[in-house]
Amino acid sequence: MGGDEFAVITQGDDYDFIMDRIDAMRDHNEEAVRTGGIVIACGMAIFDNDPDVASVYERADQLMYGNKDFLKSRKSKEADSDREQE
Repeated sequence: MGGDEFAVITQGDDYDFIMDRIDAMRDHNEEAVRTGGIVIACGMAIFDNDPDVASVYERADQLMYGNKDFLKSRKSKEADSDREQE
């Protein structure tokens, strides 16, 4: 991990509500794309009989970069649309 990346490991109540947190971040990103705000790319993976924690991290990392590319393309399309309307 480097730059502005971080990992969160959850259990108990935090784990039970992780999808609520992911949904809240998705809602934030939708609004940020529309308003030109800051988006937060994320990727989440669940440990499920994986051989080690590194494989879970790799899945989450790949999902985060996929989400980052998606958000960049959305922001770019939104900016193009705004320019067309001017």
